[in-house]
Amino acid sequence: MYLRPGVLFHDGTPFTSTLASEALTRAIARPSNRALYSSVVDVKSVRAEGDLQLVLELSQPSAFLPEDLGLPLSIGSDIGTGPFRLVRRDSDGVELERFDRYYLGAPEIERVVVLPSDNLRTSWTRLLRGEVDMVTDVPPEAVEFIQNDDIQVISYPRGYQFLIAFNSAQPLFKSAAVRRALNAAVNREALIANVLQSNGEPATGPIWPEHWAYDRTIQPFGYDPRSAISMLEAAGFRKLSVDSSSDRPPARLRFTCLLPANFTLLERIGLEVQKQLYDVGVDVQFQAVPIEEYNLRIREGRFQAVLGEMISGPSFGRPFLFWRSARQFKGLNVFGYENPETERQFQILRASLNEAAVRSATPRLQRALLDDPPALFLAWSERARAVRRRYDVGNSDRDPLFTIWQWTENTDRRIASTQ
Repeated sequence: MYLRPGVLFHDGTPFTSTLASEALTRAIARPSNRALYSSVVDVKSVRAEGDLQLVLELSQPSAFLPEDLGLPLSIGSDIGTGPFRLVRRDSDGVELERFDRYYLGAPEIERVVVLPSDNLRTSWTRLLRGEVDMVTDVPPEAVEFIQNDDIQVISYPRGYQFLIAFNSAQPLFKSAAVRRALNAAVNREALIANVLQSNGEPATGPIWPEHWAYDRTIQPFGYDPRSAISMLEAAGFRKLSVDSSSDRPPARLRFTCLLPANFTLLERIGLEVQKQLYDVGVDVQFQAVPIEEYNLRIREGRFQAVLGEMISGPSFGRPFLFWRSARQFKGLNVFGYENPETERQFQILRASLNEAAVRSATPRLQRALLDDPPALFLAWSERARAVRRRYDVGNSDRDPLFTIWQWTENTDRRIASTQ
C-alpha cells in the first residue's frame, strides 16, 4: 500500500507512513470497524516502510480489503488533509475555509458554510431566495418543484437499495418458495414510477448490477402475480381466510413489517407494496416505530419483516456483511439468513484474486440468491442534490457534495453554503 506524496495536514506537517501505520492499526482494532469492514480481520499487522509505503501482513488472501481500507482514520481532533479545513463548528452550523496547500490543487471556492435546517421546506425556501447554494437531499416528489432556470437538480445512483428483509427465524419465512412468491408479486417498474418518480432501478437481489462481473444474462425476478399465487398455494397458502379478531381484509398470508416513523419516502414505498401484495392475497401491515426502537428491535430479532434502505454496493463486501451465514458468523446478519451455497460463493469471492474465479463465482451467487432470496428486493435508490446554476459542478454522474472542491463559479467568486 503506497501513500500519496505531498499530502499535508492542515497545520502544514506531512502525512507520513508512520502516522498512517499507527492510525490504521488503531482503526483495525476498533470493534465497530471490524463489524462494518469485514476484511480488516484478515490484517495481522501494519508497518511503515520508508516515507510513503505501508506493508500489511495478512492471515489469508483478502479480495475485499482494498475497498475496506477506506475506513475512517483518526489522527488528532480536527486536523485533516482535505481541500477544506475547519474554522468553526457550533449550534449554528459548520464553517470551512479553503486549504491552499491541498495536494490535488487548491479549490476555487474560498469558504463553505454548512447550515442546519429543521425541515425541507425551510431549506427549499432558502435555496429559492438565494440564501444558500445547495440543498443536500431532495426527495423524488420535489425534483420538479425545485428545478428551474436558476437551480439544477443532480441525481446520481447509490449503492443502496430499498427492500423488505425477512426474519428467517420466523416460521412464515422459512420457505424459500414463499420468499420467491413475494418477489414475483411486486411490480418494481410501477413502484419506481409511482413513488420514486422514475429515479431508481429495479432490484431483484443484493448484488450491485454495475459490478464488472455481474452476469446480466441471468433472468431476474419478473412481475408475475399468477405465478406468485401458484407458488403460495403450492406452499400451503391456498385459501383466503378472515381474521375474526380485527377488520383486516381476507388473506392467504399475513405478516407485520417494521418501518421507521417519520420517514415519508419509506412510508410511501410501504403503501405501494402493500397494495400490490394485496392483489395476490397477502396482507402486510406496516408498523411505524421511532427510529431508536426500530434499530433495537432489528438487533434483537423482534420483527417478522423490516422495510428499509440497505447498502449493497458497489462491491461484494457490502452484501457479504448482511447475507453471509448467520450461524457461523453472526456479524451484521441480524436477519438469520442461512444458505450453504451463498456462503460458499461469498467465501470464494472474499479470497479470490483471480478474475476468472470471480467471473465464475458471481453468477453462481446470483442464482443462489434468486432461488433462495433473503428479502423482497425493490429498487436501487438514487439521491438528488439541488445546486444553484451559478456553479459548474463538473461530472453530473457523481455526488456533487464530494466534488465541491472542484466546483468553479460562473460568476465572481463567493461563499458557498449548503443545507
